[in-house]
Amino acid sequence: MDAGLSIELLELTLCPIASLLSEPDVTDILVFGCEKVFFRYRGKLFERKANTGWESNEELMIATDTVALRMKRSLDERDPILDASLPDKSRVCIVVKPCYNNGAWIVIRRFPEQRFTLDDLVNFGAIDRNGQKILEIIMRMGQNILISGSTGSGKTTLLNGLCGFIPSHDVVVTVEDVREISVPCELWGSLETKRALNAEDREITLRDLIHTSLRMNPRWVIVGEVRGKEALDLVRAFNSGHYGAGTIHANSAYDALDALELLVMLSGADIPPRAVKGLVSRAIHIVIHMDVLPDQSRVLSEIIEVEGITYDREADSHIYKTRTLYQYEFDHYDEEDKAVGRFIVKDPPTWINKINRIPKLQPPDFWRS
Repeated sequence: MDAGLSIELLELTLCPIASLLSEPDVTDILVFGCEKVFFRYRGKLFERKANTGWESNEELMIATDTVALRMKRSLDERDPILDASLPDKSRVCIVVKPCYNNGAWIVIRRFPEQRFTLDDLVNFGAIDRNGQKILEIIMRMGQNILISGSTGSGKTTLLNGLCGFIPSHDVVVTVEDVREISVPCELWGSLETKRALNAEDREITLRDLIHTSLRMNPRWVIVGEVRGKEALDLVRAFNSGHYGAGTIHANSAYDALDALELLVMLSGADIPPRAVKGLVSRAIHIVIHMDVLPDQSRVLSEIIEVEGITYDREADSHIYKTRTLYQYEFDHYDEEDKAVGRFIVKDPPTWINKINRIPKLQPPDFWRS
C-alpha cells in the first residue's frame, strides 16, 4: 500500500472526476488524455459525454505530477508508469510518455466495501444452486483451488465467497499485494507485500510472504494473485499438506494449468518440464474459470478436476488429465441483448465416495447414480 494519498486527496487532485470517485457504484474510471473519460457503473461501461474537465494534456499532466508527488513517487520519462494502491484498496495506474503519448492514461479500479457471498452470485446469475453446492463440497473437502479468468471477471469476488466455507477453527493466512480477501474466521492473518521506497529500503515480495506464511502453521494458504516466481513456492506449499487457493489470469480452466506451469518454469528452478507438470497436477485439485460475456455479465463458466497427467501420443508429450464437473452453456441473446444460457452439472469428482467422511456432508442428488 502506498502512503500519502487517500481517495479524498485523489478527488482533490483529480477534481474533474471527483464526482465519479465519490460515487460508490462506480468501480472503474478510465481517462484517455484530456479528451475521453469512461467509467463502469454497476457493471456497465459508459462514456462521460460532457467536457472531461481538463482543457489540455498539459493541465492533466500537472494533476498527475501532483498525484505522484503526494505519493513520493516519480512519474516522468525515466519512470513513466505509476502503479499504486490507496488505503481504501483502490488501485491507481498512470502511464505517461514515452509509453503513452497522448498526455496521461489513468485507470482507477475501486472495490466495493461489501463482500459478496455465493448467495449473491446466485442472485446475480453468475452461478446456480447446483454450482453453489459443488463449490461448498470442494471447499469442505479441502481441495486446492486455482481460480482463473481475465481482469474484472470476478475471480477475487468468487474467492471471497469460497472463504465463507473455511471452518472457523482452521488457521488461515492470506498473501496479497493489497488486501482484497476477507476470511470470516477468528484464526485469520493477512500479509501484504511492501514496495521498496528507495535504494536502501527492502522490498517484501509475494515469495517472501509465502515463505513466512508456512512458518505460521496454517491450515490454509490463500494467494490473491499468482503472476510470478511465487508460483513455485505456491506449488510447493500445496504439495506439503496445506490447503489453499489462488487466482491467475487465463482464458480457460485448462489454460490456467499451463499458465501456472509456465510461471513455475520461469521461477529459475532447475526442474525438468515433465516434473513441473507433475508438481502442478498434484498441487492443484480443482480449477474454476470465471468468464465475462459480451453483454458484460459475469458467469462461472467451468469447474474441472485435475486427475493427473497422461501421455498424448499425437502431441508426443504429457498433458493434464482433467474431468469437467460443471459448466455454463451459452444459448442465445434475448431482445435486450442479454446473454441467455444454462448451467450444467457434468461428471462427479473422482473422490465422490470420500464425501461422507466429512460430518454432515453427503453426495448431492445430481451426483447420485
